Order: sequence, then structure tokens, then C-alpha cells
Amino acid sequence: MSPNQVAEVQGLYGPFTLSESVIQKIWLRQDFANTKLKTIFGKELIVEDPGRWNFQEGPDFKEARLVLDGVEVVGDVEVHINLLDWHYHQHERDTNYDRVLLHVVLYLEDDCQATKVRTSKGHTPELLHLMPLLSQDLESYAMDDALLKLEQQSELEWVAELVGLPLEKRRYLLKQQMRRRWQQKLAYAKGRLVAHGWEAACHSYALEVLGYKRNRTPMLRLAERHPLAHMLETLFEHQTSNAERRTLTADELFKEEADSWKLNGLRPANHPRKRLGQYLEVVMKQPHWPDRLMDCLQQFPVAATEFNTAAFRKAVGLPGLNKGLGKFVFDSIISEKRLNTLVVDAILPLATVAGWFDGSQYWMHWFAGDSPDALRHFLKHIGVCNRQNPLSNGLIQGALGLFLDQGSRSSHFR
Repeated sequence: MSPNQVAEVQGLYGPFTLSESVIQKIWLRQDFANTKLKTIFGKELIVEDPGRWNFQEGPDFKEARLVLDGVEVVGDVEVHINLLDWHYHQHERDTNYDRVLLHVVLYLEDDCQATKVRTSKGHTPELLHLMPLLSQDLESYAMDDALLKLEQQSELEWVAELVGLPLEKRRYLLKQQMRRRWQQKLAYAKGRLVAHGWEAACHSYALEVLGYKRNRTPMLRLAERHPLAHMLETLFEHQTSNAERRTLTADELFKEEADSWKLNGLRPANHPRKRLGQYLEVVMKQPHWPDRLMDCLQQFPVAATEFNTAAFRKAVGLPGLNKGLGKFVFDSIISEKRLNTLVVDAILPLATVAGWFDGSQYWMHWFAGDSPDALRHFLKHIGVCNRQNPLSNGLIQGALGLFLDQGSRSSHFR
């Protein structure tokens, strides 16, 4: 197995560091569009078994079972960020790689270089270009991987380093990351608003958040396939007798993405069939919920920016606004925590770039939505939460920013 390479790649919000292990996990989990696959050389590919992840010398995956043009073969798979990494790692001189049947690469720099990848015996492995098959952007894969590592850590090594700083310095570092994360949310919301408009952006965001984190991609595909207007048309069929018969169901939507859902270990409340049912219920009871959302947001009061979280929440009556938003727009169908996630990840950034109001302070002081327990523990350990500044979305986002910015973490704590 080659050393775990890293590369700086351009993401939606600027460059970020991508580890080759992230690409290896994508292959292991088959977390991409893996139906009707074709290699660069034109062979039909079916992955019956991605292989055993190899942590010793040699190819990344051993004993993979593949079907190439109808012929079942067993061999090894090598995964790289770039096609030419095969040469940089000198695999053509290493007999350990002679059984490689498939070379999986994220970036294909030059098609004509593909035939130049050979084993020490002169064999050219089949080549699969992974990038066009990914269901989400690379930065999201990297973030999901980082969050998984965060959840698996029994102790956060960086807590001790941060606790050694004065309290005001800790808060300053968190605020830096909060502002950065807010700008990222705005950039993403702006792109979606410009591309799709208010109603479609609200529609896709709602389904995406209901699919968080593991099933957001198939949810987004359903949103694109069934725009809100189309969903309204097909949800009920008006017959000559004026009777209404439901024609679009959660089961039908679920079946459309039957091969894409990630269900292992999923809590019953987060099952996509249940979430789809909730959204259809929202649409039935509030057919024009994006318009109601717009009206609701425009009633939010403006508050001074120097307030701490407790004072801000009291000044604007945030608990009442939160409850009213859930009832007026979503008919109290969506659970409180998932509603908070929808508000901070989608509604407030989208409303801000749409010009309805400046949601930055609300985003900072809003109640925390879905977030890893490790982030909450981290904030408790570094002593930034108190009665004046209880746990909030801003603190969660700041802690997340610190963790994700691993490449320059040491420079942050100076």
C-alpha cells in the first residue's frame, strides 16, 4: 500500500487538503454512482466486492471481485488521486502490483496517459475515472470523513493546547471561524439562489437537510426531478367527482432512489421514507411554504450586534420566533432539532443573500441543530459556554471550523 498521499484541491470555498484515504473510503463504501459503470477503455464494469482494504505493502485493495464485460475476475485494486501517481510511486517496478486489475483515479490528467500505466509484467489495468461518478462535492466527502474521525476520538488532543490560551483568545479564535463559516454558507446559498430562484432553492434545501447527512444526495436528485410545482400537481389528482386521490407517496419517491439510500445504522427517525413522508405532509398542508417563509422572516426584529447570546435571544424573543416558524411555515411537522438545522444551514443564509434581511446575528445565536457530540464536549472543555453564552449554532460552527482547518491548526493557537 502506498503512503497516504495528500493533495490541495480547489473547493467551493477555496483550496482544502484532501487525503488519499478519503478516496479509498469512497471506493470501499462504493459511495458513488456505481451502476452502469464503464472503464476508460470501454469495458462494462460491475463491482461485486470492492476488496479487502490493505494496510500493508502493495495495492490498496486485495481480492476484489469484478465483472468486466460479463467475465468475473478476482484481483487487486489501486486507488490514486491522480493517474500519474502510478508512476510517481514507481508501481511499474514493483511486483506487488502485478495483480492489479483496476486502477481507480480521481483526476484523469490526460486520457492518452492511461495506456502507459503498466505493471512490471507489462499488463495495463482497466481504468475507472471516479470524479464524474461522485454524488457530492469533494469538500463534503472530506468533511464527512473529518467528522467521523472527530466522533471516534475519545479525547480531543487539541483541547489541551487551546485551554492553555486566555479565555478571550479562545473566544476570538472561535469567532474567526464563525465568520468564515458564515461566509461559506452565504457563498453556497448564493449559488443555489442564482441558479434556481427562491422557491426551488427552498425546496431543494429542505429535502437536502431532511436527508442529512448520509442521504442528502438522493434527496437532492428527487428535488430536481420533482420541483415543488410539479409535486403539487401530482400530489393530488382532481377527478370529475371533485374527490381527491393522493397520487404521489413517500414509498414511490423512495423507490426512485432505491439503489442509492444509505440505511445501515440509520435511526428510524432519519429513515428517508419517513423524512419524505414528512415533507409531503408539509407540502399538503402548506403548499406555498416558501412564500410563507418569506413573510415570516420579514417580521423578524433587528437587534443590536453587541448582544451576547442570552441577551440576543431575549431581545428578539428567539424561542417564540423559532416555535412560530416551525408552526406557521412547516405546520409543526419537522422535529425541533432538524428544523434548527434547516434554519442555520439553509434558511438564514438563503434569506440573507436574497436580501430579505441580515441573518448573520440570528445565525450566530440560533439554537444548535444536528451536530457531533464531540463538538459539544469540546466547547464545554474549553470553557466558552456559560449562562450569558449558552450553546449556540455559532459556537458549534466555530468549533467545527477549528477542527476542519487541521492543516493550519497550530498557527491558529499561537
